[in-house]
Amino acid sequence: MILLVASLMAAAHSALAAGHSERGYPFRIETMKTGQEYRLVAANNGPATITLAVQISGENFASDHNWPLFKVIPPNTRQELCRVFAAFRGEGFRFSTRYSYAFGDARRLPDTTLAYRLPFADGVRSLVGQAYGGVITTHTGRESLYAVDFTIPEQTPIVAARGGTVVEVKDGFVEGGPDPDLLDKANIVTVQHGDGSTAQYVHLATNGVVVRPGQVVTQGQLIGYSGNTGYSSGPHLHFAVTQAVVYPDGTVHQDSLPIAFYAFNPSVRFEARQNMLVKADYSIPGKVEYPEGKREITVIMDTPDARPLPVESTTDHQVAVQEVGLSIEAKSQGSWVDDIERETGYPLWAWVSAIAALLVIVRLVAELVDTFNPQGMQNSDRNWRGTVYNPREFRRPRDSD
Repeated sequence: MILLVASLMAAAHSALAAGHSERGYPFRIETMKTGQEYRLVAANNGPATITLAVQISGENFASDHNWPLFKVIPPNTRQELCRVFAAFRGEGFRFSTRYSYAFGDARRLPDTTLAYRLPFADGVRSLVGQAYGGVITTHTGRESLYAVDFTIPEQTPIVAARGGTVVEVKDGFVEGGPDPDLLDKANIVTVQHGDGSTAQYVHLATNGVVVRPGQVVTQGQLIGYSGNTGYSSGPHLHFAVTQAVVYPDGTVHQDSLPIAFYAFNPSVRFEARQNMLVKADYSIPGKVEYPEGKREITVIMDTPDARPLPVESTTDHQVAVQEVGLSIEAKSQGSWVDDIERETGYPLWAWVSAIAALLVIVRLVAELVDTFNPQGMQNSDRNWRGTVYNPREFRRPRDSD
């Protein structure tokens, strides 16, 4: 009986943990009604810097902002974006908004001079699967163009390739395989770097993440264990570095960046190429050779073991881009009172109270001035001769009087 209760409690705990870890990043746009207008507020309740793009359409509406709207929202903040109101006072209006967002600051350029350490524990060897410049099966989108797949066994320790802040964690997914329904069901850790770029570590083991959102990690620190979750044909780690990019159509996405790695001691910089065997060795000297006239890179290491290359798709599973729609319809109830609030940002009663308070203050100041300057004091020093005592003016009254 005790074992049964313990099993049920463990199962409930796992279910709750899985449900929590599968939630999306806590960002949304709130629409708040104030009088006869609406205010759009960006609520970033997570630890990531967000680049936001908002578009609006509708009938008889106006706004205090030009469209499309682009904003960079700092972590853990709420920021008012704009106000929307009727273009013609007293008439009804309607509007709808669509927005997309991505991790990072699109205004900043990432540091392309950096080299990343290999994203697995020291001593681990891996055969590179898909990589830029090789045979590409699923890395066809802008978000995965420069991504690298490292073939490694499940439960291999995964470490931070670069220091930063953990902004997203998903580790509750269980299934993995070449099933398109699993495209968005890969366990993942996303780390945002100091230059605004982000690194995604994808296909991690179920409940295999050891970091939490908001945690600061250093290069080489353990963040989780590899797995085979999501759309994948075999155990591997999908690693990509991305930045937020605003597109001409008014949306924002995360585009992948070219990645350079380093290994050995002293450090040797190289780019991962398909069928290359790499080893996270940072204690011995090593050499990287670039064959003349060829783009592929040969790393002087052990001969790779023959094993199949993993095939997977990165459609949406590591890209924090969401597009959301919102429609609002307002009835015709506008008045000049609402116009005052819309144009100034303060309701009519606030203005009346402020004017009344100003009048009271002016009256108090005037009375204070009169206290220090009584009436007639200004003429008291003119032709003053003093007072002369005249005894006739003060006589003793008689009884007959």
